[in-house]
Amino acid sequence: MNLDSRERALISELKESLASSLELPVVLARAQGWMFELVSADHAAWCVSRPGRFSEYEWVMTDRLAAFLARYPEMAGDDFVRGSVVHQPNVVLRDSQMAPREVLTRSRSYQLCRELDTPLEHVMSVRLDMRQDWHGGLTVYREQRMEFSEREQARLQSVTPVLARTVRNCRMFSGVATHGPLPEALLQQQRMECLVLTPKGKEVLRTARVTSLLRDWFSPSELGSSGLPREWVEWLLWLVRLADAGESGSDIWERHRGDQTLRVTFVRMPDRDGRRLWTLVLDAIQYAIPVPASWSPPLTPREMEVASYVLQNHDDESIAAQLEISQKTAKTHVKNIFRKLRPVNRAELIYRAALKYMAARD
Repeated sequence: MNLDSRERALISELKESLASSLELPVVLARAQGWMFELVSADHAAWCVSRPGRFSEYEWVMTDRLAAFLARYPEMAGDDFVRGSVVHQPNVVLRDSQMAPREVLTRSRSYQLCRELDTPLEHVMSVRLDMRQDWHGGLTVYREQRMEFSEREQARLQSVTPVLARTVRNCRMFSGVATHGPLPEALLQQQRMECLVLTPKGKEVLRTARVTSLLRDWFSPSELGSSGLPREWVEWLLWLVRLADAGESGSDIWERHRGDQTLRVTFVRMPDRDGRRLWTLVLDAIQYAIPVPASWSPPLTPREMEVASYVLQNHDDESIAAQLEISQKTAKTHVKNIFRKLRPVNRAELIYRAALKYMAARD
């Protein structure tokens, strides 16, 4: 989609507001004006599923939706929005692509919003899939009998990666702000190992286990004069340049060693006192589900390599970044894996690999 200057300005302001806080209610309050102007909506609601409970949601919404979404459990079984977006993660859908108008107007959700004097006529929604045991979503609502346009759909689609990262970051740092001002509050929490850097790569602070993780995963020759991995500093400088240009790139770095992975998530922190800091969240992961040997053949050696990333919950963008191939090529490899092994979805592929692994251990 070719954007005009006004659209680019709106998207830039929206992206800035999405990065302005690590608390989802605050993000929505700050972003809704730009969002509503971008897609001409009247209301918006974030949802975040509970780990392992994909049909149970926590909601953050604009004021007039509170009573409506408080009664979501009674209309969940008839939710044509969830039933549509769940099959197309990270793809924005308009209600005309979800259900015929007569189905929409007969739905429990349509009838309920009228009972509550919240006359919602049209919706546009996207499920934000983070490849975790939870997911997020954003739905915008319009009261007028005027369908969301294809251009508005394309505008929202253009910021979907930023929306996903916003939900991920807010969930990742949930509760940290209650310990005091960032970044010092990171030292008070126990569940994450973090390294806070300036945009130029100068260290501000680190949590307890960062030093041992660096020692375990890097040789002295890979560390710069600051004691930090040169690759991390270069990755950070690249992300900073993109952010300054209003763009974004892959913010997850990984190194694999046997069945272990060191994953580093680069998070741009909200501006505080004129400081624009970045936090690197370190996560040492041990995977117990290798790619079954019986999958080769039919999979080629390259497809086996791609399958190993799929089993680690990587999306196509992340696979492309790790293997230094285009996202289109990564997507083609994943399609070939699905064509040959015929799983229903990625979750089933992981489940089948886990069954084979447990059978081999027994």
